[in-house]
Amino acid sequence: MWKAAALSLTFVALTVLPVPAQPASSPEPEWTEIESVTVHGVPGPAVWRLTRGESEVWILGTVGLLPRGMEWNKDSIAGLLEGARTVLLPPRADVGLVDIGWFLLWHGGELSLPRGQVLEDTLPPELRARFIAARTAVGNAGDYRTDIPIRAAVRLGQDFLKKAELEYREPRRTVESQASRLRIPIKPVIRFDVMDAVRDLLKLTQAQQQVCLAQAVEDVNWGFDHAARAARAWAVGDLANVKANYSESRLFGCVIAAVERVGDINARNTAETVAALDAALNQPGKAVALVAMGPLLRKDGVLARLKAKGVTIEAPTE
Repeated sequence: MWKAAALSLTFVALTVLPVPAQPASSPEPEWTEIESVTVHGVPGPAVWRLTRGESEVWILGTVGLLPRGMEWNKDSIAGLLEGARTVLLPPRADVGLVDIGWFLLWHGGELSLPRGQVLEDTLPPELRARFIAARTAVGNAGDYRTDIPIRAAVRLGQDFLKKAELEYREPRRTVESQASRLRIPIKPVIRFDVMDAVRDLLKLTQAQQQVCLAQAVEDVNWGFDHAARAARAWAVGDLANVKANYSESRLFGCVIAAVERVGDINARNTAETVAALDAALNQPGKAVALVAMGPLLRKDGVLARLKAKGVTIEAPTE
């Protein structure tokens, strides 16, 4: 039961992840160009300073996955929060345990293949070989046997995080903790009701689910090679190496391409983030925001749209 609940919560998390990475065969992402200046004197993760009139917003860019227990300069957060009147967090799913309970009650049985079927026997030969290699790499030999492909895709990601000892909680946990201690109000830029989209995942055809499983395999292959590199570069504000190793979930990219209810979530997330930052710049004083590097820095991303609105942006040097 607890494993099923965790899986359902992971389905929910998929619907609020940042903009997906380009597929492995696509060109490298195009990054927007923002004039670089020195914006922060304390060594640590890169920050951007946005100003308009008497208002300022400091943005801490995030890379998603960090090695569990990785050392980084958390003291830099104290300086970032000093004098702030609010902290804006990334979009968050609005879902409760009651929603998860009902989901499991009505749909839990659909997460497994019909009796007698084995996942690997249902996969095309090339995908079967790649999936076996990936699940072997994450150290899970047999737990996927009766999973439908989309469930296996999500669980593969979970097992990768355990094997590689990576987590999503930082730097958000540190920012929230320090902001709470300073009694600075904290809120996400927007909350999404996503349970209908989660249910729609189970309506995907076998072929669609297999495509998403293939993308989950690519996530694992990328993660073993690049996630820790991106994290180490992030910790010291090395933007060049962050960009060289940064990626986001290909599995999520597959999901938003297949599930109509979340098809425009990338545009909504970016638009809502821009709107929240724009609103913060209409109020005097200082605000702090956490924004994922992809939505923040891509062409037509958050910084590019705010620059077009006339916001002054000071960016860290690369």
